[in-house]
Amino acid sequence: MAAPTALGELLSTARRLMAGGEASAAYALLEPQTRWYAGSPEFDHLLGTAAMDAGRPGQAVLAFERVLAADPRHLQARAELARALLATRETEAARREFETVAAQRIPPEVRTIIDRYLAAIAVADQAGRTSFHGRAELGAGWDSNVTLGSIGSQWLLAGGTAVVPEASSRPRSTALIAWGAGLDWQGPIGGGWQWTVGAQAMGRSNASAHTLDQTYFDLSGGLRYRTGCHGFDMLAQLQHLRADRSAFRNAAGAIAQWRCDLDARTQVGLYLQHFEFSFPDQPVRDARRQVVGATAARTFDGDGTPLLVASIYAGRERPDADVPQLEHDIIGARGVLSIGVSPSVRAWAAVAWEARDFAGVEPLFDAVREDRQTEVEFGASILVNRSWVVKPRLVHTRNASSLAPNDFRRTQALVSAHYSF
Repeated sequence: MAAPTALGELLSTARRLMAGGEASAAYALLEPQTRWYAGSPEFDHLLGTAAMDAGRPGQAVLAFERVLAADPRHLQARAELARALLATRETEAARREFETVAAQRIPPEVRTIIDRYLAAIAVADQAGRTSFHGRAELGAGWDSNVTLGSIGSQWLLAGGTAVVPEASSRPRSTALIAWGAGLDWQGPIGGGWQWTVGAQAMGRSNASAHTLDQTYFDLSGGLRYRTGCHGFDMLAQLQHLRADRSAFRNAAGAIAQWRCDLDARTQVGLYLQHFEFSFPDQPVRDARRQVVGATAARTFDGDGTPLLVASIYAGRERPDADVPQLEHDIIGARGVLSIGVSPSVRAWAAVAWEARDFAGVEPLFDAVREDRQTEVEFGASILVNRSWVVKPRLVHTRNASSLAPNDFRRTQALVSAHYSF
């Protein structure tokens, strides 16, 4: 039987291989020496780490268990054991080990990582059984321009005629009350597939402009599929919007989305939407819209665990009738940065930009409409308890348009209370 390699030399060589990204070579070097050094916490910890990085979670479990047998207080080995158990689909055992680590006094950055794994386990558990979630919200606020009124005091019509817009086309401010409620069901089908059904309703009442009160209803249903880092959603959706208690717009469409968790902190995705719009009282506005987009989200280390979410999209809306002044292309982008201010408060700032370029001349103004809309939002989520969250928001919108009636500014302030069950 060959003599063992000196432990110090063995560990030093293995660490150099690991530092160079050669985990498989490090594992191949260490594993034959198990007969000599199994039971040494330093050896077993390095062997387990190499096995995990080399894609051998079963062997990593055995190595980390030996570390803990020799030193039950080795929190790093316990956390890595939990990660290896999760990779071998021993979900319940992984949860117990993660919870044991989380119960100890550990650095904030380590706690953040443990919390992410526990959240992922909770999501996996939920995917295996039928679940039901509900939510309700009630808010109050103020809108500086509920009519989306033009900022111009005069409009220049085709032929050079100047007119003063009527009061209904000028900015009007109002206090408002907003409400919403929603229900979601989902359950397993098998093989990574789930069914999902959802319904929601929202409304808004404007104290000084009741003719602009809105009520919105939404029904959705479809399938979800998960394999590895990949998730796919395929949903059908029906929408109904009412203004001043009368039907204003109906929509029917479908959404397909792909997303991938590249690691515990990074997610990317793509989506495709198709909707058919119908306007009961204005059939000339009936149209079809297609949009394709990409999303990315990244959580960063540091105080407050910053989260950055970004998206870009492009699309086209085409009217069913031959009305080129309503046909338009759309491109846009949005970014959101959120950060924890305290254990119960998370603040965010968002900026969005959208361009809409129309295809035909608007006869009344003898001009082609081009919109460049910018929106800035600030807000916070204040956790009261597990069920209640309070959200203050401030949103400012500037739509710079080549047509005077669509050129406006708007500021909205809203505070709402959200209840989840």
